[in-house]
This record gives sequence, C-alpha cells and structure tokens, in this order.
Amino acid sequence: MKVLVTGAAGMLGGDLCNELEKVGHNVLKTDINLIEDDIKKLDVRNKEEVFSMIEDFKPELVAHLAAETDVDKCEREIDHAYKTNTMGTLNIALACQKYNITMAYISTAGVFDGTSSEPYTEFHKPNPINVYGKSKYEGEKVVENLLNKYFIIRAGWMMGGGPKRDKKFVNKLLKQIKEGKKEVYVLTDKTGTPTYTVDFSRTFVKLIETGNHGLYHLTNKGECSRYNVAMKIFELLNIKNINLKPVVSTLYPKDHYKYFSSTENPAPRPNSEMMKNYKLELMGINNMRHWEDAVEEYIKLYFSNQDN
Repeated sequence: MKVLVTGAAGMLGGDLCNELEKVGHNVLKTDINLIEDDIKKLDVRNKEEVFSMIEDFKPELVAHLAAETDVDKCEREIDHAYKTNTMGTLNIALACQKYNITMAYISTAGVFDGTSSEPYTEFHKPNPINVYGKSKYEGEKVVENLLNKYFIIRAGWMMGGGPKRDKKFVNKLLKQIKEGKKEVYVLTDKTGTPTYTVDFSRTFVKLIETGNHGLYHLTNKGECSRYNVAMKIFELLNIKNINLKPVVSTLYPKDHYKYFSSTENPAPRPNSEMMKNYKLELMGINNMRHWEDAVEEYIKLYFSNQDN
C-alpha cells in the first residue's frame, strides 16, 4: 500500500514507518518537525496543505499520528490543543472522505476519567477530565462521524524512540539519573499500561491488514504505576546510588515538577489509564508482550550505557 504518515518525527513515528516499510509498504513521512531528510513538511492544521499532499501522493491509508501530546501545554493553551488535535484530525478525515482513503487515528487512554478499578476496554464510555483528553476524544468523534473505513487505536503510556524522540516518562526519568540526582520522586497513585512503540507498530501493521475497521486498544500487557516502571528501570540499570522515593500526587515536591511537567500547576490526570486490548484478544491477534519485557528491551537498546 501507499501509506502517508503524519507526525512521523514523533515518538511513535520512527518505529511505525520502519515497520510499514519492512513489510513492503510505500511510506510518505510527514511532520512539521523535519528531523530527518526524508520527512516532508506537513502541518495538519492547514487544510490546504493536507488536501494538496494527499491529492498528490494518493495514499490508500493515512496513519494520523500528529498531535499535541504535552498534557500541561494543552491545559494552558486550549485553542492550540483543539486546533491541533481536533481540527487537524478533521482536516485529515475530510481529505480521506473526499478521496475514499482508509484512516488510522492514534488516540489515547486519556479519553477516560480514571475512576474504573478495572482496565478500560473498547466498550467503556470515555469521559476525559483534561483538555488533552477532550481534544483527542473530539478527534475520535470526527473520525467516526465522517468515515466508514477507519481505525481508531488508543495507546497507553507511550515509551520508545530513544533519547532523540522520547519526550515522555522514561526519558525524563533517565535525564534525572544522568544529571546525578540523589533523590528521584515518582508517583505511586497513578496507574496505567505502558505501550512500547516497537510492539505497537508490529501489531498495528497486522491489525490494518485484517481490514476489520473500528475502535481498538493497543497497549502492552499488564498494569503498573509510574513507580513500578521506575523500579524496573533502576533494576535493569543496576542503579544503587540514587534514592527512588515513592510519593502520591498531593505530596509531590514542587521543585521536581520541572522534570516531569512543563508547569508547577499540571493538568489533572486520571487516576487510572489502564487499558486492555479486549477486541484484539477476541480476534486472537493480541500478540503484545508484557510491559516489563518491553521496558527491558527498550532500556537495553538505547540506555544500557547510562552513567549510574
């Protein structure tokens, strides 16, 4: 297939494009961040740019990854969040509608309110509690309402891409370690399901090939807290000279916000972002590894030479 990928410079973009090319697809990588020579400039917020690019390339699938994923920035800059995550998605969906193209929209566990004690499945009703989650959920509704041929795929706590692309928890934690911090505070009261970009990409390709359009969850197996992830990383890197301190959100030290947040007044987060790939399980294609195995591969691949 000819596949156009938006947000190709992001955490997921590199691994997804690699996996698509590996199985023989012709991939056009696009982004506003031209970190590599083979990425073409495309701002999904610009409808004319979107239509022109899609008309010229004539893809059979558009994988729409481009998004504002900084949760706190979304909370501060509401117009920016909706313009990027909702209106950008609308532009892609309208183009796919006009040219009869299948669309794959990458969404998030952040569409849920976090009150469930069990992992969320595709059959739970979204109820986002922050602007990021709301803007992504509105994007889901756009895709559902405009298209018949679509995949909406929700990812969990994303990890992957290495130091160059990783803007989330794992790399932020490792930056503190590299800076020589003697104490690192990590939350115990927020739970979720890590999603390794390599595993996501492999299963994404298999899912697309089924032609079974619809809504899916796609995360690694198992649930954990941020603290559990940090403990696993400390174990893998044999870090013993840094004090890993468990803490709840209400007692998180103000001077540590800068490491995990872009503000001292972060957006509300769901207490639980745990998800289950229920529909993939029912289809018999849930081949995702346990999150601990995925973390181990990721750390060994990119961070095994981390100074302890």
